[in-house]
Amino acid sequence: MSRRASIWRWQLIFVGTTVAIAVLVAALKPTVFATPGFTAGLALSVLTTVAVLVLPWDRVPPAGILVVPMVDIAAIGLTTQAPDIRLGFLWVIPITWIATYYSMLAVVGGIALITAFLFTIANQTGLFSDVVLRVLITAFALGFLGTTIRVGVRRSRASSRLLRRRSEQIDRIARRAETHERRVTQIIDALDTALVAIGDDGVILKMNDAYRRLYGVDADGVALPAAAVEYDDREGEPVPVRRTVLARAARGEHLDGERVWLYDAEGTWRALEVHTQPMASDPEQGAVVLVKIDDVTARLQAAEERRLMSAILTHELRNPLTAIVGHVDLLLEREDLPPRAADQLTVVAGAAERMQDLVTTALDASRPAPRVLSEPVELHALARASVASFLPTAAASRLRVEVMGAATLLIYGDAFRLRQVIDNLLSNAVKYTAPGGSIVVSLGVADDAHAELVVADTGAGMAPADVERLFQPYFRSEQAARSGVPGTGLGLVAVRDIVTAHGGTVDVQSRLGEGTRVRVRLPRRPERNDA
Repeated sequence: MSRRASIWRWQLIFVGTTVAIAVLVAALKPTVFATPGFTAGLALSVLTTVAVLVLPWDRVPPAGILVVPMVDIAAIGLTTQAPDIRLGFLWVIPITWIATYYSMLAVVGGIALITAFLFTIANQTGLFSDVVLRVLITAFALGFLGTTIRVGVRRSRASSRLLRRRSEQIDRIARRAETHERRVTQIIDALDTALVAIGDDGVILKMNDAYRRLYGVDADGVALPAAAVEYDDREGEPVPVRRTVLARAARGEHLDGERVWLYDAEGTWRALEVHTQPMASDPEQGAVVLVKIDDVTARLQAAEERRLMSAILTHELRNPLTAIVGHVDLLLEREDLPPRAADQLTVVAGAAERMQDLVTTALDASRPAPRVLSEPVELHALARASVASFLPTAAASRLRVEVMGAATLLIYGDAFRLRQVIDNLLSNAVKYTAPGGSIVVSLGVADDAHAELVVADTGAGMAPADVERLFQPYFRSEQAARSGVPGTGLGLVAVRDIVTAHGGTVDVQSRLGEGTRVRVRLPRRPERNDA
């Protein structure tokens, strides 16, 4: 189809020009049509054009197509017989056509045909030298035109081939680079170490699957409904946004094995070791830092288990060693012992005492540090901080969350554990409340001895039978299971255990389709420990 369109285009340009000239001649000098050669040339042009439009050029070899511009040359030669009408300039069109698609030999052939027409058919009035000069000027001009076009076409085609080869080479390089990037991504995603590349503007440039699983983000880097929160210690406070691992890395801080505690989306504590390393970058992109995060929770748990095992063993060894030392002392007090037996018992007593010292040292080293559970806690500030951490998730679901009631409410307990209680209750409220709903956290004084915290939502609610079983480990209501929201059924169990340890109570009221109300009562004064 492209070959046919090209032939049509060239021939229509030629015949269009010829017909336009014929119209002008008919209007200005109609007597020219009395010249047989002029009329025959016009007729030959039209007939050639009709043949071009009819013939199946896709099946004609290139040599056969060359006939068309040669016939056009002949048609122009016939029209040059008209007196006072110089139509030889039209030979530019077929010569250009030939030079564009054929070799210089074909161009020379076309110019030879034109020269023949100029000598034999064209009007040759005047001196022979004038005729020769006119023929040579025309031949040289057309030869220069054909040569220039031919050289330009060859260069253009060479450049086109070079560009095509370069384009194909670039495509191959791009495909190889894309394949290489996919392989590198697959390798990085297979690592257990969480990796994330972050720019100096705080934007995450790349992350692997381990980081997504650890911090609860999806493939596009968007936080899931229950995002992970960093803490400065397992018993500590939430890390402010400006002090999170990524924020510090973006500012260029060097982290080398720094310990961070993460409370993940599933309610599990994870101990992390963080390392940062600068990456190669260009000036336009700015500084890029690679953050490597290792989950060392299992290692710490194994160390803790070894410590506990050591404590148990040393504790169990102390009693039999005490008995050995005591009985040896009793035997040494006897006066009827042979001297050799007394010496041997003295050796046993010394060895037993040394073992006692070793057991005591090991037991003291493995004994856990005491925990403080009766410190002043501002419950209102704790509730505000918890609500602030859930506001982005609530806003994404178009939920209204507010804190009402007492502006200050001082109680005594473990601030870290009480924050867990509020976080778990708010997490459930956010997860099971439909978009557009509301969540209200109310604070107040139940009586002189107790403070009260209530978390009420307008969510799906539960049936009475489900409410009775809420505090059973791993239980999830039928409504929650049907919702498809992930959960373990341990959140409220942890809430009950923490509240009970503080000497408080927790109760739940809920109705299907009307929401849920959880009330927590906590003592306002520290419990006395007379032990």
